[in-house]
Amino acid sequence: MQQTLFEAFFSDLFDKHNIIDSRFQVFLRNLIASLTANNPGGVFTVRIAALTAVYDTYFGNYETKGVNVAERTGSTKSLDTLSKLFATTVRSKYSLIDSVFPKGTATYLEFFPKGLTEFSSLTRANIQSISHRMATKATTYMSSLGGAPFAAIFTTLETNITTAIGTQNTDKSVVKTITGSVINNRQPVEDETMKTMYAVGLQFWPNQVTCRTYFDFNLLVGVNHSPAVVTEGVATANASVLCMGTDILATSVFTLKNKSDFPLTYYAAHTLNGPIEGTPIVVPPHRETVCTFAEFGAADMLFLYVKNDTAFNGNWEARRD
Repeated sequence: MQQTLFEAFFSDLFDKHNIIDSRFQVFLRNLIASLTANNPGGVFTVRIAALTAVYDTYFGNYETKGVNVAERTGSTKSLDTLSKLFATTVRSKYSLIDSVFPKGTATYLEFFPKGLTEFSSLTRANIQSISHRMATKATTYMSSLGGAPFAAIFTTLETNITTAIGTQNTDKSVVKTITGSVINNRQPVEDETMKTMYAVGLQFWPNQVTCRTYFDFNLLVGVNHSPAVVTEGVATANASVLCMGTDILATSVFTLKNKSDFPLTYYAAHTLNGPIEGTPIVVPPHRETVCTFAEFGAADMLFLYVKNDTAFNGNWEARRD
């Protein structure tokens, strides 16, 4: 059955399409800007305030979630690195311990109750207890094994491992809390968006042309855009790195993440390794930015690059919807 003009304009889009957050975010940003620029007699002032409030609540937490997920991943990698260092250190000191307390003796078994094989299967569940055992025994018998410097090797590792596990637990808790908040808060954003559609219709109907100037629905769904693509890598010190070089269209929406401790700059280029086109977008440390093709200010954009102006390497991630 064909929809009436009223139904076509006011249909609840959120019930008809699986609209991803990045597209919803830029759609709302565009809507708020349109209402602000075209607010005759202040008729949309209340709507602007309501939309801005739910936008900040939802997408503020959404972006924080993205940052915390990145940091949680970082803490996991930190624990993995420490696990490998711990295992390598134990193996490097094994000969010394074995020479003083030979295999099979009571003291040897205090260090290695399961032999060296235990250190080939370290997990998040057992590394804390194993590192504590090694630190305790290294301290107890340090006079026979090189003194306090020997004990300090293992006590320092235990401290760092415990800290890494604690950080990981905190990050998981934060992500879980924020994820719940994100899920609960999107519905109010959709409700306020629909109220705004009705308010615009009440003000200008039956002038559909004017009504539609406030809403760029292409930002929500896109037109003939390719499936989402996610790329990631290392931004080398004082260099530019290619993020994407195919299927970038005028309807593309980007989520740009900076997983580094310093700012990274994303920019458009018309040719491979070409100059910057339009306006670069700077993403602060441990943050993410959602933006449209148009926000790069490039008439034509065939390649997306990330630039690192520091003397350090950093990590980045880019998603194109």
